[in-house]
Amino acid sequence: MRLDYKILWFEDVESSFNAKKRLVKRVVEKLGFIFPEPQNEVDATSIDTIDFGVYDLIIADLNLANGAKGSAILESIRDKGVYTEVVFYSSEGEDYVRGELAKFQIDGAYCADRANEDFIDKVEKVINTTVKKVQDLNNMRGLIMAETSDLDSIMSSIISAVLEKNTAGIGDKLTEFIYQNVGSKVKEKKDKYDRYTGKRIDKIIGDNLMFDASQKILAIQFIIDSIDHELMVPHKNNVFSSDYTVLKQKRDLLAHVIEVYENGKKKLKSGNRELEFTDEFCVEMRVKIKQHGISLNQILTLIVETNNT
Repeated sequence: MRLDYKILWFEDVESSFNAKKRLVKRVVEKLGFIFPEPQNEVDATSIDTIDFGVYDLIIADLNLANGAKGSAILESIRDKGVYTEVVFYSSEGEDYVRGELAKFQIDGAYCADRANEDFIDKVEKVINTTVKKVQDLNNMRGLIMAETSDLDSIMSSIISAVLEKNTAGIGDKLTEFIYQNVGSKVKEKKDKYDRYTGKRIDKIIGDNLMFDASQKILAIQFIIDSIDHELMVPHKNNVFSSDYTVLKQKRDLLAHVIEVYENGKKKLKSGNRELEFTDEFCVEMRVKIKQHGISLNQILTLIVETNNT
């Protein structure tokens, strides 16, 4: 699972789709996920062309106005070997939905009334279930590594764009800033290399070189502090670098931890560092990644627009 929580929806009443979509969006974003616009199908005519594997959840009105049966849609999905969680709803109530599904001998679907209160209660429970199924250490490690790698790429794009176009006239200053930081780091690495050669091979093989994520963070903070724009204000005075460094530290910890249970609690340990692995921790990490993704993309857009003017 990535940060996008993707939903396939079958609903032919636009007003109902829009109203319920807003409710579901709040649930998804509360868990720290991005909520892309759901793919809404008003009937089953395109069912053979849908890539069901990309969706985390299917939501369907049991009785579409054009006569298509939601249960028949589910039967077609099951025939394709797709076992994504499905929530069916109907204005005739939950018991009616269960009865209709029983006629088709379909298992593994959740039933809800069309009324918003019951609908969102059931959908929220199902979304939580789908998230918990993949919210183990390996999945969270994969999500965080993949998403923060994307953020590192955005930072590289911002830095390259500023250097290439001398955005806001700070290209030379940024160049000198990077040279100074990298030069200091290279000297430090050389000193360590000389000190550890023949003595501490573990220190040599465990050390990344030069312009790594930490250097990118410092460069982005320099850009933020050097450009006078309202978009930059919340991130100035080391706010971005401090906050992102905390995220990076947790990412780095996750890359090397072992999972242990102590007093009924799941903990992640690496050396003398540890953290408790909880649902709240997973939500916090997704929220932080999403926030930084939004901020960095906004900064990149600003840089590109500035360069084009």
